[in-house]
Amino acid sequence: MPKKHDIKKVLVIGSGPIVIGQAAEFDYAGTQACLALKEEGVEVILVNNNPATIMTDENIADKVYLEPLTCESITKIIEKERPDGILPTLGGQTGLNMAVLLDEAGVLAKYDVTLLGTPLETIQKGEDRQIFKAMMKDLNEPVAESLSTSSVEEAVDFANQAGYSVIVRPAYTLGGAGGGYCR
Repeated sequence: MPKKHDIKKVLVIGSGPIVIGQAAEFDYAGTQACLALKEEGVEVILVNNNPATIMTDENIADKVYLEPLTCESITKIIEKERPDGILPTLGGQTGLNMAVLLDEAGVLAKYDVTLLGTPLETIQKGEDRQIFKAMMKDLNEPVAESLSTSSVEEAVDFANQAGYSVIVRPAYTLGGAGGGYCR
């Protein structure tokens, strides 16, 4: 990928969980991205709500904001810091969702912030389970049978039809939090 010479300052959205030991892969990837950006002469602004991560070390980013990962708090940081680019793909689902929300709110366009890494359309396809499932089927790729429902009865009917064991989980969780197996 060619270097973008107009990108001088990048806002990195860090990993979201505030439980020590979660999202270590995001912390590692984010740390490496911050260091690589700095090596290229890019000023790195990091926002993370977890102070117990390696990436919040004072030597990793040029500036660190320990703030809630919300559209409102990130917008305030963008207003203050005026980054040329934003890198949300290192904060897991939280970072990806923030990129979508910032775009939908018009923040990225208003402050002329370039989304770096994964394109917004790809993020949306990956985050919406129904769109992702349809895309995989269009590509003739195997997809596990699944159903989104808010009804216990509908879930039981699906499990009886699909066959047990099934995984039951709340929508949009990472690492299986809140879910489990049903035999």
